Amino acid sequence: MQKREIIDKLSQNNSTILSFPDRGPWGESSYRGNCSGWIQAFCIWKYKVKKMAELFAGSGTGSDVCRDMGIEYIGADLNPNPKRDNILVCNAITDEVPDNFRDADFWFMHPPYGAEINIPYAGSMYPDPDGELSKSDLGQLAWEKFISELNKVIMKFYAAMPKGAQMGILMGDVKRAGVLHSMLTDVVKPGQPVQIIIKAQHNCVSEGRKYANASFVPIVHEYLYILKKIEDFIVSFFLPTKHEIDIRNSTDATWKDIVLACVRKLKSATLDKIYNLLDGCKKAVNNQHWKEKIRQTLQQLRDKGLVVSPAQGVWQVA
Repeated sequence: MQKREIIDKLSQNNSTILSFPDRGPWGESSYRGNCSGWIQAFCIWKYKVKKMAELFAGSGTGSDVCRDMGIEYIGADLNPNPKRDNILVCNAITDEVPDNFRDADFWFMHPPYGAEINIPYAGSMYPDPDGELSKSDLGQLAWEKFISELNKVIMKFYAAMPKGAQMGILMGDVKRAGVLHSMLTDVVKPGQPVQIIIKAQHNCVSEGRKYANASFVPIVHEYLYILKKIEDFIVSFFLPTKHEIDIRNSTDATWKDIVLACVRKLKSATLDKIYNLLDGCKKAVNNQHWKEKIRQTLQQLRDKGLVVSPAQGVWQVA
């Protein structure tokens, strides 16, 4: 495809929402999970890329796009039989960053989405007779392990980038068994954020499905997160962490918070059960009249129509 023709089409999508119904003439469309070549083309055009380094190069889409855009390209993939001669064999988890990557001004990756999306590569897209490659196939790792390994990969490759280089990570959300797994919220984010771009998905498997759960919203987008390396030695990064606290141990929770939560948990609660569940909580420790406070709070919640007392000393959610 001619560079001028590519840029003309990209100019029509010059915003934070990218929508390309066709994936372009690049790569092998049969390679599961491959991304639209228009995304790499957009990055090359928008960020004036001179050399692109692509991890998880898969079907060869990035290689083909860079050829048509007239820039240098180097890719890397777990596949022992790469689809293009400028894609290196590389285990992103265990191997060092290829030296050929180190002078690229734009680094691109579209990683697999973990076992939840059920798109394995080793043993499916390419042979894995002894099962060793499957151990490093991100597409076969459960979400927590997948995110942990992917974050290490992102940090390793970011550390190898030259100052001023940018990285684009194309990622998405996965919902399984009512649980949403979001790469955008879970992945490590080193360097300086440059842009978050929404990529519309087309021709998805989900488009033809009927969902029993009427409240389920089909996922038809991905995120393109662009970041920039701003220091040679210092690696600043944002790493999401999950925290948990029992509100009974929180100084910020109010009496109404913990008493109503207690009634909801017990469903039908006597005062003795409520006292037992809240004995020793932060708000009770320094209040010798904490049982009186609980009774007062229950009456306040009843006045607001949030709880009822069907019998003497028994409380339920209204």
